[in-house]
Amino acid sequence: MDILSKLPEQLKELMLDKGVNVKSLAETLGVGKNTITRYLQGASAPNFEIFVKLIEYFHCSADFLLGEEEQPCYEKNFLPVPPFAEQFRKAMTECKITQYALQKKTGISWNNFHKWLNGKNKPYPDSLMKIAATMECSVDFLLGRIK
Repeated sequence: MDILSKLPEQLKELMLDKGVNVKSLAETLGVGKNTITRYLQGASAPNFEIFVKLIEYFHCSADFLLGEEEQPCYEKNFLPVPPFAEQFRKAMTECKITQYALQKKTGISWNNFHKWLNGKNKPYPDSLMKIAATMECSVDFLLGRIK
């Protein structure tokens, strides 16, 4: 099963709850309608920036959008997402795990970790899920949205 298999269903639910259609969501996020349609069909996944825009727009848990929680947590006061490299280092320290251990346990390339930790790139949601699972934390914690 694809690690992001629940994202389309969760996104549809959020759109229905908020009464937003594909066109208006695409305009809000600054992407094309086809991009949103591909997310809803499970044909592609949002990049880091669009993923963050989605969870901020819907004011929901990142873990809900990824299918890891059953409730969207609309009432939670999420913190703004800090720069990923900074937050990733902090989360690794708090979870007492090294880059080497994460790389070995997740199978994600050393090069990707290097780019993320140096702010040259950001992970896609599937990598966020793998990292959070390995670190035994939520994606929202990994993103710095909760303490």
